[in-house]
Amino acid sequence: YRSCSFIIFWTFVQALYAIRNCDPSGPLMFYVSKMVASPSNKGRFIAFGRVFAGTVCAGQKVRIMGPNHVFGKKDDLYLKSVQSIVLMIGRNVEPMETVPAGNTVGLVGIDQYILKSATLSTSEIAHPLVSMKFSVTPVVRIIVEPKNPQDLPKLIEGLKLLTNSDPM
Repeated sequence: YRSCSFIIFWTFVQALYAIRNCDPSGPLMFYVSKMVASPSNKGRFIAFGRVFAGTVCAGQKVRIMGPNHVFGKKDDLYLKSVQSIVLMIGRNVEPMETVPAGNTVGLVGIDQYILKSATLSTSEIAHPLVSMKFSVTPVVRIIVEPKNPQDLPKLIEGLKLLTNSDPM
């Protein structure tokens, strides 16, 4: 009667060992640390992060666990495919097919499901990685309003883009 719990625990331990050893053959564990504005698609973002374990491939289905996801619940959890992978070198982006553990890359096509950070995995029993905490305070606080009331939707859209790109 305890074998099911043992199998779940053992699989989770295997994921932890894969992260510790930076194992490219283990289950995928990817942490999105920042959303970067896409240079080619206006209004879209590239999910930038590090592959801690496993190998990420273009077209691969991943479980996207947001910062509010609690293991065992369905909130802030999505199952989606990665459209493409890009290696970000300064202002340039270089397309890739597969990327093994230990590398930092950008993932395209999952920006609708991530606000600022997330954990991606192929394992159904993976727990989300702890989000980074920033201990900074805003330098400047200002109130903004459009000169023309008709420009309010444009201002709101611009503020949403700013919110996504700022990791704080």
